[in-house]
Amino acid sequence: MANTDAYKVAYERERFARKNAEKLLDEKSRSLYNSVVKLQDTVAALEETQDQLVQSEKMASIGQLAAGVAHEINNPIGFSLSNLTTLTEYVASFIKLNELVTDNLAELKTHNFAQEYELLRESEGFDFITDDVKELLSETVQGLNRVSAIVANLKKVTHAGELNMEPADINNIIEDSIKVVWNELKYNMEIEKQLSPMPQVTCHSGEIHQVFMNLFLNASHACGDKGILSLKTSTLEKEGKQWVAITVSDNGKGMPEDVRKKIFDPFFTTKPVGVGTGLGLSVSFGIIEKHQGTIKVKSEEGKGTTFIVCLPIEAETN
Repeated sequence: MANTDAYKVAYERERFARKNAEKLLDEKSRSLYNSVVKLQDTVAALEETQDQLVQSEKMASIGQLAAGVAHEINNPIGFSLSNLTTLTEYVASFIKLNELVTDNLAELKTHNFAQEYELLRESEGFDFITDDVKELLSETVQGLNRVSAIVANLKKVTHAGELNMEPADINNIIEDSIKVVWNELKYNMEIEKQLSPMPQVTCHSGEIHQVFMNLFLNASHACGDKGILSLKTSTLEKEGKQWVAITVSDNGKGMPEDVRKKIFDPFFTTKPVGVGTGLGLSVSFGIIEKHQGTIKVKSEEGKGTTFIVCLPIEAETN
């Protein structure tokens, strides 16, 4: 009888010890799993931080080059525009002189001057020149202004200049941006909007406006003949701050990983030569960084691209 009782006690002890061992193993396994998950999250966060640091370093190095280039280009643009303005006034004077003579040719029909003048006007195609010179001057001014705009973008890459920060409704900026680029979107893009009521964001609305226009136009180019542009606004809390998040998605061709990693690099573009400057997204990155925000991209080939812009509701002022 005693042996039986001892056997039962030993059995219970062994069963209790086995349960404890199984419980301990389970706890260790769960702890190890949680540690692995946390480690994976940490690695992902470090990789993301590294990407941001690399991008910031690229922006800083290209900024020095951009500042010098912008300064050098600004000088010839300035005097060229000034000369064109003066030339336009001179041409206008010549056109008035021509009109005065032409209007009075009837009174000079018997004079050799009238005949020679009419022959010269016909041989030189003066009527065509009069119309064409106005268009040529206008197009030249527009072209120089475009170059001037590129220079302005180069300056923004350097993060130079003071911002006039004011409270603004991010939804209104989005709506205004759509209106500006609507001619580019209306033929090939369907727009889906989920714009929730947002608190105002302290920002430079003109620059944020530029960011959205770049993103909308890129989405249009990525979608070809028919696409969907999805826009969503929401609020979130991170790092102890309140943020406004703007999601810009398209269902276009997407990007491979090697392209995705370079899209914020200054002068990088996948568009044909002469179509794009490669400054749109790099300038956008610089603008959002100046606003103490973040811009991130997710993309999958054949499925589309999503940009997520986060702006602090109250940006810190230096």
